[in-house]
Amino acid sequence: MAKGPSRRSEARRALEFVLPFEGKPEKELDLSAYAFDQNSELLTVSKVERGVASIELTDEQAAGARIVFGPTVGDRRIGQPSLEGLKRLRAYEPAFAFDPKVGRYEVLAAPDWLWRWWLWCSCRVQGQVVRPLTVEGITTDMPVCNARVHICEVDSWWWLITRIPDDVVIRIRDELLAAIQRPFPPLPDPGPEFKFDSAVIDPTPEKIARMNRGPGDTRLDKPMGTSGALGRFATQTAAMSEITLPTPLDPTTRSQLSSRSLQTVRNAIIANVDLIRPWICWWPWLWPYFYWCDEMAVVQTDSQGNFDTTIWYLCFDDTPDLYFWVEYCIGGVWTTVYDPGFWCGTYWDFACGTNVVLPVNDPRVPWCGGPPPLLGMQVAVLSIGHEKSLHQIQGQAAGTAEGLASDGRPFGASLEPTVWFSQDNLIAAGITHYRWSYRRLGSLGSWTVMDRQVIRHYAMIDGLGNLTFKPYLLGPDPAPAIAGFNLFKIQPTAPPPGSFGWTPQVDARENTASAFFLSHTLDGGDATTAAGQYELKLELFDGAGNLINWTDAGVVAKVPTVDAPFGVGSVPTTTPAPEHLILDGLGKTVAFRLVLHVDNNVCQAAIHPVSIAGSTMDPCGFIKYHAGSQVHVSFLARHPNDFATFTFVTDKGTTGDVLAATVSGSVTGPTINGFTRVAASEWAKDILVSDLLGGCDKAAFAETLHVYAMATDGWSILTYLDRDATPQAYALEPGP
Repeated sequence: MAKGPSRRSEARRALEFVLPFEGKPEKELDLSAYAFDQNSELLTVSKVERGVASIELTDEQAAGARIVFGPTVGDRRIGQPSLEGLKRLRAYEPAFAFDPKVGRYEVLAAPDWLWRWWLWCSCRVQGQVVRPLTVEGITTDMPVCNARVHICEVDSWWWLITRIPDDVVIRIRDELLAAIQRPFPPLPDPGPEFKFDSAVIDPTPEKIARMNRGPGDTRLDKPMGTSGALGRFATQTAAMSEITLPTPLDPTTRSQLSSRSLQTVRNAIIANVDLIRPWICWWPWLWPYFYWCDEMAVVQTDSQGNFDTTIWYLCFDDTPDLYFWVEYCIGGVWTTVYDPGFWCGTYWDFACGTNVVLPVNDPRVPWCGGPPPLLGMQVAVLSIGHEKSLHQIQGQAAGTAEGLASDGRPFGASLEPTVWFSQDNLIAAGITHYRWSYRRLGSLGSWTVMDRQVIRHYAMIDGLGNLTFKPYLLGPDPAPAIAGFNLFKIQPTAPPPGSFGWTPQVDARENTASAFFLSHTLDGGDATTAAGQYELKLELFDGAGNLINWTDAGVVAKVPTVDAPFGVGSVPTTTPAPEHLILDGLGKTVAFRLVLHVDNNVCQAAIHPVSIAGSTMDPCGFIKYHAGSQVHVSFLARHPNDFATFTFVTDKGTTGDVLAATVSGSVTGPTINGFTRVAASEWAKDILVSDLLGGCDKAAFAETLHVYAMATDGWSILTYLDRDATPQAYALEPGP
């Protein structure tokens, strides 16, 4: 009967290892002994104290164990020690053969050229994660808080070169010898590899990197990021373009690089690594070999986007080569948002204590610390009401249609421009008031001020302890210095003292209007004569009523680039077309200009009696027909300026619409479903009796007509300008 492992073989026991040294360290080294199995998996770790390490292993583990001595990494590095990582730290693996009868082993002395590498030094690593934000052509770095910064140490060159294939080593040598004969080139255009494609449906850094890899490039274990940053190289473009590498090489180095001994070439490359590093960004064929990054620390940025920590490195080695990548929590998932790639993003020979700036360009990452600095002063004219963005109002290129909405609608009733003012900057500069006025397009006459009062509501607790929403008058401002000027205050950021904030929820229409263009009152309310194009003017003033020159004051006008209603998405803006600016004789902006096409005309609708061969129906509504007769159907669907649509419906009995006698469309015509528009928007069609009756010998019909006005006030269609015709009914019966 087969037996399982004995209790003795499963039990751990302590094996002591004595580690002597060639030479004598000046002080006791912080060392550990690491036991790995035959698959290079870590079994256990034990500190070396006074040259002795006690390692607990089972006999089975000890029989195949590899014992490695090296610097203690547990307190100074993240993650479980690996055999590969310890080799990079020049750990010492003596020969070891397990004997179950032996509990203490004295291994061969650690060589002098190894243990001198095992002294640790500290390195202060600090920096900031930022979102570069460009406003008016000037870029400001906004801090990114609560981001995770991963700090990694990239392989030392001596370690990289020892693993690179022979043919690649030869190519490095050949490329270097050729490169030092010519001037250092300018930093390469990042090209598509470094650009974020906003059309990608899932724009994670990994997918962008996969998309950007060149044909056949499958060896990039660490994906290149989407930030577009080139690490330290990105800040050195100007300086690098002027660098010329040393030439010629000193005879000894040139001789070593030209040697037939591959090991001599490798050693020469390691010794002259400073000549190679600047060329890494131009040698993409070398990038796939940069795949090892040993994570040293993970830190979180503070409220200013700063991070600060201490890492450790082996003193006898060069200062560490560091690489940084950043994560941010997006939708509850920690997502890589900065990862420029080892080849161009590594800080070689990192200068401990210097400040590192990591730019994150991923639009999903917000900045912290309040709004960005608004450079200069800005006025954004956004919309007319809620529904019509400035982007949807046709400009001069539309010719006679200038001022119509992009869907062909005119404007009517009370029209309210919605304007955003950068009030803090404007008011601080003494620009405290504005004014809207209007006149007919093409007129050289005076402007008429829009003087209907404008208010904002704010919350207060009244004297009885009740919540009350009170109005705050923006204008016309009755202040003595400007009374009679019809000026309106730019809404201050803070409401009156003692209040609880502005409350646009009380009345969205009143609390978002900057002015009221009462188009229905033009020409004394005569819609016919008042219809047409009007230009509106927005001016700025100081507290004394002096007109502000926008250009001289540094005020910039903006308009949206998307349609309204704006909804939940972002609303980007741009500088308006020249036609939106009123200039003085020196070409400087003194006002914003907008053209609106106004039409408050009421529609007209009437249904005419049907006829057959000139005969109309009798007083009871009957009309006789003969075989082959045609019924003349006509109606009036009109708008004085053709800004209307209509629907004319003929119903038969209980069967519904008669398609041959039903029509809808624009009042502009000229022909729809056989109905022809004649003078003064009269519509007519001759219809075969058979098409009306269908399978009936006689039938009763009902006619209805609705004419819909197209005009909008920016909030809704002006349905009160619609008209319904008086319904008509008739019956067809066979004649004698």
